[in-house]
Amino acid sequence: MALRAPQTLTDGVVVLREFREDDRAVVLSTMGDVLVHTWLNMPAEPRDSDFDSLLRTARNGRATGERIDYAVTEAGRDVAVGAVIASRRHRDNYEVAYLAGAAGRGRGLMTHAVRLLCDWLFREGVGRLELRTHPDNEPSQRLAERAGFQREGLERRSIWLHGRRQDAIVWSLLPDDPR
Repeated sequence: MALRAPQTLTDGVVVLREFREDDRAVVLSTMGDVLVHTWLNMPAEPRDSDFDSLLRTARNGRATGERIDYAVTEAGRDVAVGAVIASRRHRDNYEVAYLAGAAGRGRGLMTHAVRLLCDWLFREGVGRLELRTHPDNEPSQRLAERAGFQREGLERRSIWLHGRRQDAIVWSLLPDDPR
């Protein structure tokens, strides 16, 4: 099930839209954010080529329907404060990921963004969503819970983080789960 994502989604609080060339500075700043770099494999010193690679990955994924990247913006302000991503996995499940720079943290924007993306995926017929958090990344775990995800358990050494295999907590969300 390859999905054809709309260019934008909104719930009136956040707008999810495709990344654009004019997002370059804010995206590079977010890639270099200490918290983002701690929990994700981002370059220590992001460069223009890293942004170019992100745009290529997002465009290719959208074209095939295998991956959907959205910039998260606050409604009425067209400045990216984070990102939400849905990637097709085995058995037509999708894995959700998210990240936020300093301007996108602590205001509920990312919770709105994750819920909005998940609701759209379920309307498109996706039957299961998953996400993974590092066991020490408590803010990401709290966001998963606020978005309705249920903790399933620990996958031992299932993710790569900074060149090492690390454990991950697996979370899932089904269409009929309470949210």
